[in-house]
Amino acid sequence: MKKKLLSVFVLMLAVLMCACNTDDNPVPERQVDFYVNINNAEFSKLQNPGGWAYVGGGYNGIFIYNFDNTTYYAYDRACTCNYNHAPLVYDERHHLLHHADTLANCNSRYNVVLQGAVQSGDAKFPLRRYDVLVYDGRLRVVNYL
Repeated sequence: MKKKLLSVFVLMLAVLMCACNTDDNPVPERQVDFYVNINNAEFSKLQNPGGWAYVGGGYNGIFIYNFDNTTYYAYDRACTCNYNHAPLVYDERHHLLHHADTLANCNSRYNVVLQGAVQSGDAKFPLRRYDVLVYDGRLRVVNYL
């Protein structure tokens, strides 16, 4: 009986580990590794919670968001529904990234506070997310390809 339980546990663990490593996000991966100095005037909005900035990089540009001065989020501005259109734009009032381009044929909205989750629309995947490391006034935005 113990062997059977152990076998089931190992099998479940293996399935979970495989699921965690699967990336079905349709937005193509790009190498990302750069620093942002939030003390520069260009990025001064990132010094306060709720502050944000657009930067180049990723597939369609990157959106950086200051959640609470210790946690920052970075997302690719490519819509997971149709990533070949114009970059997503930020709706500060609702904390959502969405298409401003009506020709994009995508009504998806993504919540930046909830890790890029689909808030509404046709998208099936959250935004592609990048790691943000905080170093004394500098942010390192990176993915580990």
